Amino acid sequence: MIPFKRLAQWNCLGAVLLLLSWLLSGCGGTPTPIPPSPTQVVQAPTNTPIPPTNTPVPPTNTPVPPTNTPVPPTNTPVPPTNTPIPPTNTPVPPTDTPVPPTNTPAATHTPKPPPKPKVGKILFTSNRVSWDDIFVMNDDGSNIKQLTKMGKCYDAHFTPDGKTIFFRHDSDIWKMNADGTGQTNLTNTADKIEAFPVVAPDGSRVAYLFAWPGGYEIYTMKPDGTDARPITSRNVDWMPSWSPDSKKIAFSSLRSGSWNIWMVNRDGADLKQVTRFGGERIAITPIFSPDGKQIAFTTIAEGTAWEIWVVNLDGSNPHKVQGAVGKDKNNSAEIIAWKQGKFLIGGWEGNWEPYYVPEKGGDPIKIISGDKDDKPSDWWLP
Repeated sequence: MIPFKRLAQWNCLGAVLLLLSWLLSGCGGTPTPIPPSPTQVVQAPTNTPIPPTNTPVPPTNTPVPPTNTPVPPTNTPVPPTNTPIPPTNTPVPPTDTPVPPTNTPAATHTPKPPPKPKVGKILFTSNRVSWDDIFVMNDDGSNIKQLTKMGKCYDAHFTPDGKTIFFRHDSDIWKMNADGTGQTNLTNTADKIEAFPVVAPDGSRVAYLFAWPGGYEIYTMKPDGTDARPITSRNVDWMPSWSPDSKKIAFSSLRSGSWNIWMVNRDGADLKQVTRFGGERIAITPIFSPDGKQIAFTTIAEGTAWEIWVVNLDGSNPHKVQGAVGKDKNNSAEIIAWKQGKFLIGGWEGNWEPYYVPEKGGDPIKIISGDKDDKPSDWWLP
């Protein structure tokens, strides 16, 4: 079977041929041919290839989707039925939860008042109440208190800790607490004189004057009054003073024929003369410098007032550092202590009063004043 499109093409071709022959017959005198009868129409050769009649027909066995399309398996896993269940013993918060204490301490950051500044103490003998008793005051002159009420009390000195005071009453050595309580006679001798007690810086011994018919001698004893021992003998020695290391004792002596400063070991060995004045000058009340390299002392020469001098331990360079207080040359000065770059002195200007003087010399600074005698005897620093 010839397809419809091919048949139409052949019909068109025949029409074109007829038209062409008509055009050719109208040109010149060429006789117009008589068209053949339909039966004479030349037929196309029969061996003209004819399109095959077995035009391929789409196969009837077009693949059909397979019928065995996979079906989801029926054994799809099912969530397990034994899904874990939260435990029923869920922990319960403990019932003994700590409770904040009811005695919450108060804040500790409250600023505390600054500590009170430490102050030194000065001991002095005064007749302001009775006949010469011992008083104490701050070293700025404040807070004056009376410690003894027996009269005739002198030469008071602190122990290194400032808790005990040794002093002379009449002709015996006594001691008491720093507040005046516990007054006790340590020597209690009727026919001897004990005076000028001074405590070693290490607190182990007390040096003092022991006077008897055999002489004025330097003794030491324990702070409780026992174990009294002579350090010098058979001469006139008095007014002892300890070196800062407690190894030496300086004192005033007449053994050279005039009053000079001498020095000895605490056991009585190595006796040495420090100053070498003749009869024209007197040297008493020696005091060691804070570094132990010099000695200050009180001295007077004929026609002058009492003055403060300083000398090296080997006796070299004796020189004046302070004259009498006030303008009257008959006024006096007596060395009492040497601390913190200055001297504590007793100054006489009609009556005794305590003063500070720079160790290099300078104008005295009065600590307290009055119309009574206030003669200092020791200066303690905390």
